[in-house]
Amino acid sequence: MEKSQTDNHAIDLKRRILLGRFIGTLIVLGALAAGAVVWRINYQHPRTNDAMVRANIVGIAPEVSGRIVELHVEDNQYVKQGELLYVIDPRPYQAKLAQAKAELLLAEKEVDSRRASSGSARLAIERMEHQRAAAEAEVNRVEAEDEYLRNYLERLEPLARKQYVTADQLKQARSKYAASRAELADARAKELSARSAINEAKSESRSAVALIAQVGNANARIEAAKAIVAAAELDVEYCSVRTPFDAYVTNLNTREGEYARAGTQMFALVDDRHWYAIANFKETYLQSIRPGQEAEVFLAGYPGKRYRGVVTGIGWANYPDNTKQQGVLPEVQRTLNWVILASRFPVRIEINERDPEHPLRMGMTAFVTILDRPAEIPRLSPPASKEGANKARIPQ
Repeated sequence: MEKSQTDNHAIDLKRRILLGRFIGTLIVLGALAAGAVVWRINYQHPRTNDAMVRANIVGIAPEVSGRIVELHVEDNQYVKQGELLYVIDPRPYQAKLAQAKAELLLAEKEVDSRRASSGSARLAIERMEHQRAAAEAEVNRVEAEDEYLRNYLERLEPLARKQYVTADQLKQARSKYAASRAELADARAKELSARSAINEAKSESRSAVALIAQVGNANARIEAAKAIVAAAELDVEYCSVRTPFDAYVTNLNTREGEYARAGTQMFALVDDRHWYAIANFKETYLQSIRPGQEAEVFLAGYPGKRYRGVVTGIGWANYPDNTKQQGVLPEVQRTLNWVILASRFPVRIEINERDPEHPLRMGMTAFVTILDRPAEIPRLSPPASKEGANKARIPQ
């Protein structure tokens, strides 16, 4: 009897050992299977909680300096593209514009006057050319007559020595020749004077043409004056600063009367056209992430609310936190890291969905999951009007 009980006890013990081994094997296999599934899910659908909602920030700075006379926005206000933000006192620039327009009129009148004087100068040069031609013809005539009188005198002088002609005839011939020489000198002087006058008139005409500054169909002086007018008109236009796109006003800390300086930012605009999440993924997940993949974005501020997005880019560089530069050589510390941490690279996810009841704000904490499928065509649903946008999006 005791032997039978002992055998039964040994059989039960064996059964328990086998059952324990079987259950342990199942636990190990289940843990391996669960680990494999989790590993596959993590690499097929990478996710991270190191993410943040971002938007493009554009600083608003005036193109001209002056005192702000009108301010049409408040801090955190939603503004539409082309809406007037503020106005800088335009009176100084309007005065410069009026002066530039007056100088343009003066330049046009002066150019017209110089053109008229240039035309008169051309006519005068033509008259002088005719006078010079007449003087040249007169010189030729007098030269011919002088040559005749000289030859006539040369023929009389031998005859006078032989007393074939009287002394009065010789004296008269000499007198006519002397008068001819004087007349020739006077004609040559007049012809030279006509040439000098023509050269001087041409020089003045060239100077007048240079002052007109005509190049083809355009006049340089008038075009320069027009450019000054255009610049003055731009300055007047720049006095009214408008929003370049739909955005939120942020960090507005000024009022009317503040002096705005050109190039100095007055406040910033949060671009409402594009919202995205910057998610920092471990480098071991990057091989599973590609631009164009669909992504799911969850925000800590809106539990259970999902936003669809698309991967638009993966960062190509980050700054190593364990490298220092000393002069031209890197400083490498003599340490050994037993635990190696994977580097993280920023992945940009464009958020394609909007919800007026759950507005996006820059800096919100996000949780991002990358899906293993291409993203669909984005369809945004912005507010229908400015009033609705302000009511839905501006913090109360």
